[in-house]
Amino acid sequence: MSSLDYAWDEPVLPPFIMLTVKGAGSSEVVCCMNDFQDSKQLYYENFIYIAATYTFSGLQEPSGRPVASNKRVANAELVLDVSPKTQRVVLKKKEPGKRSQLWRMTETGMLCHEGSSVPQNPHKASPRSEDSSLILDIAGLAAVTDNRYEPLMLRRP
Repeated sequence: MSSLDYAWDEPVLPPFIMLTVKGAGSSEVVCCMNDFQDSKQLYYENFIYIAATYTFSGLQEPSGRPVASNKRVANAELVLDVSPKTQRVVLKKKEPGKRSQLWRMTETGMLCHEGSSVPQNPHKASPRSEDSSLILDIAGLAAVTDNRYEPLMLRRP
């Protein structure tokens, strides 16, 4: 068995590291490697689309049969969208990154509409207030029991 003396390299840069989460609603944190604290948090908001599954091509039913392979492109990939003028919830063709089509799940399990809230500064990310956003709800006042269709709407939580 042999041994070799070793000396740690002398640091040539300050002991800081910058951690960044890329994407909308992301954040960055500068951490001192001499005094790392658990209190620093990175945020990443994972927005979702609420999609009409069978309008997307390439999907398969449990039986293994392809879905929507014969659909016209104009009618394919439908997601929930909110008209900025009327605030009506409608199905529209998916447009990646369009805020009126983006949703997020709140800590309490409600679907919150991203397009109805003010965009956050990615350099000052923090948890969002549910009070300043609109959530997805059924327009009817009573539970649907008579097999009728009820429109969807946005409302304050």
